[in-house]
Amino acid sequence: MADSTLTAEERNAVELLRAFVKDDLTPYYDTDFNLLRWLQGHNNDVDAVVRKLRCHLRFRKCWDLDNIHERPRNHVIHSHWPYGLTGLSEKVANAIIYVEPSGTCDYWGMLQTYSVTDVMKARIHDLEMMLFEVMKQEKQTGYQATVVCVLDLQGLQFNKQLLSLVTGPMKCLSLFITDHYVELIKYFIFVNTPSFFHHLYRAVRPLLPERTANKAVILGADWRREILRYSSPSALPDYWNIDSDRIFTAHLKRPRKFDEEKFSTFSITSAYTMLSVGAGKTKFISISATAGAKLKWSIYSDGEFGFGIFFAHDSTETDETKMKMIYPQFYRVSAPSIVPMEETILCEKTGVYKFWIDNKTAWLYTLKIHYQIFLQ
Repeated sequence: MADSTLTAEERNAVELLRAFVKDDLTPYYDTDFNLLRWLQGHNNDVDAVVRKLRCHLRFRKCWDLDNIHERPRNHVIHSHWPYGLTGLSEKVANAIIYVEPSGTCDYWGMLQTYSVTDVMKARIHDLEMMLFEVMKQEKQTGYQATVVCVLDLQGLQFNKQLLSLVTGPMKCLSLFITDHYVELIKYFIFVNTPSFFHHLYRAVRPLLPERTANKAVILGADWRREILRYSSPSALPDYWNIDSDRIFTAHLKRPRKFDEEKFSTFSITSAYTMLSVGAGKTKFISISATAGAKLKWSIYSDGEFGFGIFFAHDSTETDETKMKMIYPQFYRVSAPSIVPMEETILCEKTGVYKFWIDNKTAWLYTLKIHYQIFLQ
């Protein structure tokens, strides 16, 4: 294992951050470069990083993210969403290439068939594999590594579905990556872009985090040549080859469409309770449970919201940082819902399980949540 090549200033900042979060830090995630990425993404402000990093570390424990790289990529969504890690860039120092055929991936059908949390579970598996490969590269070389994400837009169609996707689910996914996979991705490189894409991107760019937007690289008509500044052809998909010119050699599967007959037909019934959350407000739904009980929920939202579940002994507690996170805290869940969020967890302790519903980012909009929560 190579020694990490941090400067003295970076080393001091990393050690200070490590001391602040040591109670939540796991041996797997505790590397100099993982902590350094958080500092780099927040202008080296340790105070600004601590709360966000603690939230991420607790998020990791809820879904056991440290061990995802050892588990098969077998979520049902994965058969429709090709795996895109293809190898080292060899052009950008210590960079790993990830290719996604975004133009033909059926994101719309995905969201008509599965809940947002199911989609996030499938996506997080790939983000964790990116992190695992980056950490492996850093361990071998002693230098900070990163990911170059190549987004192939061939086949992208301009319609209402696309506008809904980029201003809703894709925006929320971008915010999630910015919040939890800080500085993991160096570039988002767009290739095979249709003529309308520049106009679309100008409209969408203000919705993106500034650091994310600044990583976008949009290649032109000669993208097959331009992309070679960022990657060896051995890490780029072989379906880019034209006729006998076989320079690209990475083999990637193509996306599969979702079956429209399996699209959700969910509708709200009288069995659901409605909760209104005013603009800028947060509310909790508190459920008392004993150890060993199963907590099951079904939640439908008419707008974007924050969601998480916490454990407390005091039912009046409203500060989530003082409670134990037992289901990942998502600052922004894309909505309106198509498929309700449904899941069951085991209550490990006797106490109060508090569903965190957040509408703090809204200025005027009152959020309406319809929910069912059961104890079994």
